[in-house]
Amino acid sequence: MTTPDAALRLRAARRWTAGIIIVFALLGTGFGSWLSRLPAVRDHLGASTLEMSVFGLMLALGSLTGLIFSGRTVTWLGPQRTLAVGIIGQAIAMPAAALLFWSGAVVPAVVCLVLFGITFATSDVAMNVSGAAAERALGTPRMPLFHAAYSLGSVSSMGLGALAEALGISVPLHLGVLFACLVVGVLLALRMVPNTAQESEPEPLLHSSVHTGPIQIVVHPESAMPEPPVPGGAAASPGSAAATPPAPRPPQRGYSPWRDPRILIIGLIAMSMSLAEGTASDWLPLALADGRGFTNTAATLTLGAFFVSMTLTRIAGSWLLTRLGRVIVLRGGALLVVLGVVTMILVPASWASVAAAVLWGIGCAFGFPVGISAAADNPATATRDVAAVSAIAYTAYLLGPMLIGFLGEHFGLLQAFWPLVVFAVIAFIFAATAREPKPAA
Repeated sequence: MTTPDAALRLRAARRWTAGIIIVFALLGTGFGSWLSRLPAVRDHLGASTLEMSVFGLMLALGSLTGLIFSGRTVTWLGPQRTLAVGIIGQAIAMPAAALLFWSGAVVPAVVCLVLFGITFATSDVAMNVSGAAAERALGTPRMPLFHAAYSLGSVSSMGLGALAEALGISVPLHLGVLFACLVVGVLLALRMVPNTAQESEPEPLLHSSVHTGPIQIVVHPESAMPEPPVPGGAAASPGSAAATPPAPRPPQRGYSPWRDPRILIIGLIAMSMSLAEGTASDWLPLALADGRGFTNTAATLTLGAFFVSMTLTRIAGSWLLTRLGRVIVLRGGALLVVLGVVTMILVPASWASVAAAVLWGIGCAFGFPVGISAAADNPATATRDVAAVSAIAYTAYLLGPMLIGFLGEHFGLLQAFWPLVVFAVIAFIFAATAREPKPAA
């Protein structure tokens, strides 16, 4: 029988989850809006492909800088405050960059892009840390759903960008209005999100989960959020497993995730699937146009099939992970990436390329979100572990496609996809590292 206290905690966890879903969607909309107006920026500046690549590289370097320091930042401020500061920083940096580009001040604009990358990457880690904690509080896998929301936000931003282009709205005006709306939306959503301090010392609430084992949930003293729920809505009784579970593994003095083999392997898994996702985003349309004779429209639609399949798979992620577990889901995804990429490279038929893109999208859907969930299994070190896995994965996502482009210049883009097969096989081999901890006896 569900007690009033358990029902209250369950509602709190659901509100927390809803708030984080909104944050993921809005941050995806913000970053995607910049990408949607890149052609307009290029046309206004008369920039070459190399110059546009430099702009992208500076944003990527800013993101990597943010990732390096994100663990300490999120630990210091807490996820909720980090997200609040981060969205305000993004809302200042990105419209300022657009305005400076439009006024011809390219160097200051690039500096603003670097600052945007720092604030965006830090916010990304914060929302993943908070999302992982919300997932534990609810007792049900939700990380793939969070990332599906991000993907939906990114896709929606493409439509908004196309509409702004059709209406002749300038990039500074478009991004300025959009980011002002994002600030309001994110700050309202954060009212449902506690400023959890994963590595603080207050007395924890312990309960067990069929997905993550013993869980330590620490609610920041300044947050009005009720304590998170016991999974299934049942209060712990003296005879239950949740009554006296073992405490989670405490962090060792001087603990660093960069010396933890499990975290590094989970980062490798997330990196492998992120590389597959980033390569498709950057190079799949061009590879199909050059290597398979697709028209630009057909190549773009095929990329759309990739994104739709990946997003729908993430939406179904909670159901799949609950029934199959992380290891089977990760291994199945790795096999689908191998099948999709090999088909894309070797089978010249147009229908096979479309089918391969769908398999590819389904396969790489879970690597990053499941990696984040696995990195957060130990709440005592969750912030630093999630930051480390994010840094590894985003390095591949941001810089890996540049390596693919280099290989494509020498061997052709389709042949340059072979390294993705190697990394997918690596993810398959090491998938057991991400296995859910055993529940309390």
